[in-house]
Amino acid sequence: MPNARCRLCSEVLNGSALSLQRIPVCNRFTAKPEVVERHDLSLYQCRRCQLMQLGVPLPVEAVRPRLPWIKYREPDAHVQAVADHVLNELGGKAVTSFGVGPFDQPLLDRVAQRGLHVSALDVRPMRSDRDCGYPYLETWQLGLNAEHLSGIARLHGTADIVSCRYLLEHCHDPLGALRGLKHLLATDGVVIVEVPDSTRFLAACDYSFLWEEHVSYFVETTLRHLCAKAGYEMIGFHRAPGELEDALVAILRPAQDECGDVPASPCGSIPELFASYIANLAPSRDFVSSWAAKAAGPSGHGLALYGIGHQAVMFANAMDLSAHITTAVDDDPDKRGYYPPGFKVPVVPSDALLQDTKVRACLFAVAPRIEQKIRDRLRPLCARGVTFRSIFAGVPGSLLPGSTQWH
Repeated sequence: MPNARCRLCSEVLNGSALSLQRIPVCNRFTAKPEVVERHDLSLYQCRRCQLMQLGVPLPVEAVRPRLPWIKYREPDAHVQAVADHVLNELGGKAVTSFGVGPFDQPLLDRVAQRGLHVSALDVRPMRSDRDCGYPYLETWQLGLNAEHLSGIARLHGTADIVSCRYLLEHCHDPLGALRGLKHLLATDGVVIVEVPDSTRFLAACDYSFLWEEHVSYFVETTLRHLCAKAGYEMIGFHRAPGELEDALVAILRPAQDECGDVPASPCGSIPELFASYIANLAPSRDFVSSWAAKAAGPSGHGLALYGIGHQAVMFANAMDLSAHITTAVDDDPDKRGYYPPGFKVPVVPSDALLQDTKVRACLFAVAPRIEQKIRDRLRPLCARGVTFRSIFAGVPGSLLPGSTQWH
C-alpha cells in the first residue's frame, strides 16, 4: 500500500495494520453457491492523529449491493433528546431541516413535530441500471462533497439544521464531506453528525465489527479532531450508550477560522487498544477454529449460525469459520434461499433449525437484548443439549470472552 495517507491529517499510513485476507464483500449474497470475488482488508491507525481507517477502501462498484433488499438499520432511541437539545440551542429560530442520508428520517420526524419544515434529500450523484447493482450507502457518500452539495443548495436552498447520521464513517473523504455540508447551511445553522464509536469493540477484541463499507473508525477524540479540521466548533456532544457500541453525536456550527492542522495525539489508550486488537486476531481465530471443529461433531454438520447480517458474515469469514457452518438461519424472508458470502449453505428459517437433528451447537449473531427471546423459541434444541454461544466478544454467553483471554 504505497503512499496511502491519513484521511484526517495526511500522514503516511505506515504502521502496523490488522489484515484480513481474501474475504468476500459482506453484502454479496447469491442465489446459487457461486464463487464470489474476494478482497484484502487492512485497518491502520494513523500514528499522528490516531484515526483508524482502511488503507485502501474497496471501489464503490465493488461494494454496491447487487440485491434490492440490502438495507441497514441504525439506533434511534436517543434521537428525541438530540432534537430537543438542538432546537433549544437554536432558541426557536429554526424553521427548516435537511437530512442528507438514509438514516436521518427519525430526526426529521422529531423536529417536524416541533413545527419545522423538513426535507430528506437524496444526494446520490449516480443513477445506474440494475445490472450494475442498487445504489446505497457507497453512492450516498459520493455526493457528500462541496461541488455536488453546492448544486443541491441551488436547487433546494439551505436549512437551519442539517442532519448526517451514520454516513460519515462510509466516506472515502470524510473531511471533504464535512466541509461540503456547509453549503446546505443557512446563516447560524447547525450540522448534526452521528457516527458509531469504535472503543468498545476494540477493547473487547470483537472482529465482527470490521466492515469493508466502513472506511473510518471513529472514537471521540478523532471525531472532535475531524470536526475542528473541517472548520466547525462543537456546540454540543452526546454519547448515546448502546448494547454493543455507543453512538457519538456532534452538534456543529461553522467556525470563523478553519483549523489549519490536527494536533498529534500520542497520549490516551486507543493506540494500546489497537495494538491489542491486532495481537489478538490470530489467537482468536485459532480458538474459534478449534471450537468449531469440535462443535461440528463427527459428522461435520453440527454447527449453526443464527442471524445472517453483515456482522455474522464478517465474523464467519474473518475467523475462517464459514466452511464449518452447515446451517445458516435467519427469519428474514428476503434472505431465505440465498447463500451468504463465503458460505456453502443457503439461509433457512428457524423452523428448519428446529427440525435439524444434526445440530450440536448454535452461534447467535443477534443483539443481546433479543437473545433470550430466540432461546425461548429454540427451547426444543436446549432440551436435547444444543450449545448456544454469541459471536459478540465479552457479552454474557459469548464464544470469545474478551481481549484478556490470551494474555
